[in-house]
Amino acid sequence: MIKLTFYTKNKQVTVDFGDLHHETYENVPTVQVRERYYEIMKRFDSETALNGFTTIPVLRVPISNTIMFIEE
Repeated sequence: MIKLTFYTKNKQVTVDFGDLHHETYENVPTVQVRERYYEIMKRFDSETALNGFTTIPVLRVPISNTIMFIEE
């Protein structure tokens, strides 16, 4: 089972894959819910974007194997 924790106040996500390892992502404005997976979107600075940044997906985890926590 995968544990995904989204900290809304500091825009951080921690993904715990159990015994394998865990990952932490900074600068995450949202975790999008798609048809069968959660998609972690990360914001990067970009000189070519109109608003000065671009948001791209960095990880997708299956909803069926993931517990998601949303904390402030």
